[in-house]
Amino acid sequence: MSVDAPLVTLRFFGALRDTIGQKEVCLPCAGGTVKEILLRFVEEHGDAVRHFIFDEQGNQWRSLLLLLNDEPIEDNQETHVKAGDVISLLLPLAGG
Repeated sequence: MSVDAPLVTLRFFGALRDTIGQKEVCLPCAGGTVKEILLRFVEEHGDAVRHFIFDEQGNQWRSLLLLLNDEPIEDNQETHVKAGDVISLLLPLAGG
C-alpha cells in the first residue's frame, strides 16, 4: 500500500478488539462505502472476525452499532467514506 493512499480508520471495542489485538487499523478507502470497507477488512482478517460483523448470510448484524466520525450510520451500504474518516464498531454488551 502506498503511503499516500487515502485511508480510513476502523476502530474496535470489546471482544472484537481482543480478537484483532489492536484498537484500530487503517485501510485504503478509495471512495467506497462503509460496507465495502467492512468486507475488505473481513477478507484480510478472515473468519476470526467475520462472525462479529456479518451473519451466515453475509448480512451485517443488526446489533452491531457503527459510527462514522462519532455519528451513527443509518445505512452502511449507501454511506460513502472519504480519507481520514473513522468507522467505530461497537458490539452489543452482554451482562447479567
